[in-house]
Amino acid sequence: MKQKLLSVAVAVTCLALAASARAGNITVTTTVGGQQGPWLQSLNPSFGYGVDDNSAPDVLTAASGFSFAAGGNFTVTYISGCESAGSGFACVDANGNTAYPFNNSPGSSGKVGPSFYMSPYPIYLSELVGTFADNGVIVGTPFALGNGPTVVTVPAGADELQLGINDDIYSDNTGSFTVDVSGPGSVSPTPEPASLVLYGTGLLGLGALGWKRKKRLA
Repeated sequence: MKQKLLSVAVAVTCLALAASARAGNITVTTTVGGQQGPWLQSLNPSFGYGVDDNSAPDVLTAASGFSFAAGGNFTVTYISGCESAGSGFACVDANGNTAYPFNNSPGSSGKVGPSFYMSPYPIYLSELVGTFADNGVIVGTPFALGNGPTVVTVPAGADELQLGINDDIYSDNTGSFTVDVSGPGSVSPTPEPASLVLYGTGLLGLGALGWKRKKRLA
């Protein structure tokens, strides 16, 4: 009987410790400005786009609370806001300006947009787009996101998710998108309350067995 109780106590303690090491999905709300491109051309010379007047992308990393283990899934969902590609263009949601497909053809600047490196089409002007990267260098294939919710999978070697707008001229853009990004959270070093209860139960069980054993030896 003692051995059975000991096994149960140890099992409960192990379960509690395992639970404390796990972290479920977390959600981070972020803002993507109309002048932000999805990656910096200077770090990705093989992925050039536009007239290089865009600002740096919105970047989510482990510092945001995410784990970037290969194979993990991130879900990107447009929440609110609108973006305009300049004077005369409508302020649109993250699906982009559906009157202007901006696939793999040059824009008014004579330059292609980020969508040149993405599929499937159509991908629109002002659409929310992104890529996984390693310290700013693209890993895998960039992708369109739109309003979503859109699920994207972490490729091996990535340590960040970058978000931006599909365009070729950014300096005259206005507006922004508010976006929710959900993905696997980093491993938590602190046990959750429920785990602490289980852990405590296991320790109590071990302590009770030790007390009974001492009492019998006395």
